[in-house]
Amino acid sequence: MENLLNEENLENIRELIESRLADIPGELILLGGVGSLLLSSYLTKKGNKQAAAFIGSLAVPILGIGLAKYKDLLKSEAENFKQSLQSEE
Repeated sequence: MENLLNEENLENIRELIESRLADIPGELILLGGVGSLLLSSYLTKKGNKQAAAFIGSLAVPILGIGLAKYKDLLKSEAENFKQSLQSEE
């Protein structure tokens, strides 16, 4: 049986994920990460430890992606603000 997770396939998967996430605002991704943490906490309290562990393990990558997109948004807004200040002078 062939290993499906080789270097070539990982690159294709990365490109697919990046293209799908390009249109989603960083704030929504961050909200999804926080929501998955809250859902994981709720499931833990209700006794579904396996489901809570699975959803909780997804929270960290979702939050990381959201923070990266939000950081890029803030950086571009800061550059636009600097350019607008320079054009006023």
